[in-house]
Amino acid sequence: MSKLIELTYVSEPAQNMSFLGLMRLLYHSYSNNQALGITGALIYENNQFGQVIEGLEKDINALWQKIQKDDRHKNVRLIESKQISERSFSKWTMVFQGSEEIAETLPEVSAAIEDAQFPVDHPLLIALRDSR
Repeated sequence: MSKLIELTYVSEPAQNMSFLGLMRLLYHSYSNNQALGITGALIYENNQFGQVIEGLEKDINALWQKIQKDDRHKNVRLIESKQISERSFSKWTMVFQGSEEIAETLPEVSAAIEDAQFPVDHPLLIALRDSR
Protein backbone atom coordinates (compact mmCIF):
# COMPACT_ATOMS: atom_id res chain seq x y z
CA MET A 1 0.00 0.00 0.00
CA SER A 2 1.28 3.44 -0.88
CA LYS A 3 2.10 5.97 1.85
CA LEU A 4 0.05 9.08 2.54
CA ILE A 5 2.05 12.28 2.03
CA GLU A 6 1.39 15.92 2.90
CA LEU A 7 3.33 18.47 0.85
CA THR A 8 3.28 22.22 1.53
CA TYR A 9 4.62 24.92 -0.79
CA VAL A 10 4.32 28.61 -1.63
CA SER A 11 4.63 30.36 -4.99
CA GLU A 12 3.71 33.52 -6.84
CA PRO A 13 1.75 33.82 -10.06
CA ALA A 14 4.07 34.49 -13.02
CA GLN A 15 1.82 37.40 -13.99
CA ASN A 16 -0.97 39.33 -12.31
CA MET A 17 -4.05 37.18 -11.90
CA SER A 18 -7.36 38.55 -13.10
CA PHE A 19 -10.48 37.49 -11.25
CA LEU A 20 -11.45 35.27 -14.20
CA GLY A 21 -7.96 33.75 -14.31
CA LEU A 22 -8.14 32.97 -10.61
CA MET A 23 -11.58 31.37 -11.03
CA ARG A 24 -10.28 29.16 -13.85
CA LEU A 25 -7.26 28.11 -11.82
CA LEU A 26 -9.37 27.31 -8.76
CA TYR A 27 -11.92 25.34 -10.76
CA HIS A 28 -9.30 23.26 -12.59
CA SER A 29 -7.30 22.64 -9.42
CA TYR A 30 -10.45 21.58 -7.59
CA SER A 31 -11.56 19.24 -10.40
CA ASN A 32 -8.14 17.69 -10.99
CA ASN A 33 -7.39 17.16 -7.30
CA GLN A 34 -10.81 15.66 -6.67
CA ALA A 35 -10.36 13.21 -9.57
CA LEU A 36 -6.99 12.07 -8.15
CA GLY A 37 -8.24 11.74 -4.57
CA ILE A 38 -5.99 14.62 -3.49
CA THR A 39 -7.16 16.74 -0.59
CA GLY A 40 -5.62 19.80 0.97
CA ALA A 41 -5.97 23.54 0.82
CA LEU A 42 -5.11 26.42 -1.47
CA ILE A 43 -4.64 29.93 -0.12
CA TYR A 44 -4.39 32.93 -2.43
CA GLU A 45 -3.62 36.16 -0.67
CA ASN A 46 -1.50 39.24 -1.40
CA ASN A 47 -0.62 37.89 -4.86
CA GLN A 48 0.87 34.73 -3.38
CA PHE A 49 -0.25 31.10 -3.43
CA GLY A 50 0.18 28.69 -0.59
CA GLN A 51 -0.92 25.11 -0.96
CA VAL A 52 -1.08 21.96 1.12
CA ILE A 53 -1.71 18.77 -0.85
CA GLU A 54 -2.38 15.37 0.69
CA GLY A 55 -2.69 12.01 -0.98
CA LEU A 56 -0.91 8.86 -2.02
CA GLU A 57 2.82 9.37 -2.40
CA LYS A 58 2.86 8.61 -6.14
CA ASP A 59 0.05 11.08 -6.83
CA ILE A 60 1.56 13.85 -4.69
CA ASN A 61 5.02 13.39 -6.26
CA ALA A 62 3.54 13.53 -9.77
CA LEU A 63 1.53 16.65 -8.93
CA TRP A 64 4.57 18.32 -7.31
CA GLN A 65 6.64 17.70 -10.45
CA LYS A 66 3.86 19.23 -12.54
CA ILE A 67 3.57 22.28 -10.23
CA GLN A 68 7.31 22.96 -10.42
CA LYS A 69 7.23 22.94 -14.24
CA ASP A 70 4.04 25.03 -14.51
CA ASP A 71 5.00 28.38 -16.07
CA ARG A 72 2.05 30.08 -14.37
CA HIS A 73 4.09 29.94 -11.12
CA LYS A 74 7.36 31.56 -10.13
CA ASN A 75 9.43 31.42 -6.94
CA VAL A 76 8.04 27.98 -6.09
CA ARG A 77 9.38 27.03 -2.67
CA LEU A 78 8.88 23.73 -0.85
CA ILE A 79 8.00 24.33 2.80
CA GLU A 80 7.55 20.77 3.96
CA SER A 81 6.93 17.26 2.72
CA LYS A 82 6.16 14.50 5.19
CA GLN A 83 4.49 11.16 5.59
CA ILE A 84 1.18 11.33 7.45
CA SER A 85 -0.99 8.67 9.04
CA GLU A 86 -4.24 10.47 8.24
CA ARG A 87 -5.41 13.49 6.27
CA SER A 88 -5.81 16.88 7.93
CA PHE A 89 -8.31 17.93 5.24
CA SER A 90 -11.25 15.67 4.49
CA LYS A 91 -11.63 17.30 1.06
CA TRP A 92 -10.03 20.04 -0.99
CA THR A 93 -10.49 23.49 0.54
CA MET A 94 -9.69 27.02 -0.59
CA VAL A 95 -9.05 30.26 1.25
CA PHE A 96 -8.52 33.46 -0.68
CA GLN A 97 -9.42 37.07 -1.01
CA GLY A 98 -12.73 37.45 -2.81
CA SER A 99 -13.90 33.96 -1.91
CA GLU A 100 -17.52 35.03 -1.41
CA GLU A 101 -17.77 36.30 -4.99
CA ILE A 102 -16.17 33.16 -6.40
CA ALA A 103 -18.51 30.96 -4.33
CA GLU A 104 -21.44 32.67 -6.04
CA THR A 105 -19.87 32.33 -9.49
CA LEU A 106 -18.74 28.71 -9.03
CA PRO A 107 -21.32 27.11 -6.70
CA GLU A 108 -19.75 23.67 -7.16
CA VAL A 109 -16.68 24.80 -5.20
CA SER A 110 -18.52 26.83 -2.56
CA ALA A 111 -18.56 23.94 -0.06
CA ALA A 112 -14.78 23.76 -0.28
CA ILE A 113 -14.49 27.46 0.45
CA GLU A 114 -16.84 27.34 3.42
CA ASP A 115 -15.13 24.40 5.14
CA ALA A 116 -11.58 25.75 5.20
CA GLN A 117 -10.03 25.52 8.67
CA PHE A 118 -6.31 25.84 9.27
CA PRO A 119 -4.48 25.32 12.55
CA VAL A 120 -2.74 28.64 13.34
CA ASP A 121 0.66 26.98 13.59
CA HIS A 122 0.45 25.16 10.23
CA PRO A 123 3.78 25.56 8.30
CA LEU A 124 1.92 27.11 5.33
CA LEU A 125 0.45 29.92 7.40
CA ILE A 126 3.83 30.55 9.03
CA ALA A 127 5.53 30.71 5.59
CA LEU A 128 2.92 33.13 4.23
CA ARG A 129 3.24 35.36 7.31
CA ASP A 130 7.05 35.35 7.12
CA SER A 131 7.07 36.39 3.44
CA ARG A 132 5.31 39.71 4.07
